Amino acid sequence: MIDRRELLTLGGLLGIAPAPANGEGAAVGAGQVTDRQVQNVVDAINNVKTLIEKQQSFNEINEVRKSQYTYLRGNNKFPDFIDIGIDIWLAVYDWHIRLQQPLVLGRDNNGRYTMMLGFTTLVLRPDWVPTVIGIPYDQR
Repeated sequence: MIDRRELLTLGGLLGIAPAPANGEGAAVGAGQVTDRQVQNVVDAINNVKTLIEKQQSFNEINEVRKSQYTYLRGNNKFPDFIDIGIDIWLAVYDWHIRLQQPLVLGRDNNGRYTMMLGFTTLVLRPDWVPTVIGIPYDQR
């Protein structure tokens, strides 16, 4: 395997790649790269691409957003409240932290934890199934 520093300083992808020091591909002439080395570079680039896409994704809040969207289409406004289980709560919380979004936490009249997501207050229901997202509703 080619050391990263060696690859970059000797031309790397734009020039001539050095022959591996451990004898792997020793028969390959100067300026040639083995298929295995090319595949390693492709895999590394794909891993970087996946990490970048993951940083830009909103997978943690997609299900809550779908619920908000459905309510918005039917009522011409975002719901005031959505009850959610602990797994969804923690995913939304982690999304706020990862993207450094401001957290607005509180408690409702029943002592349940609340968190704002856009215009909707999410209400933690630890007594429910952890992955449940309740039916959106307005103030009662």
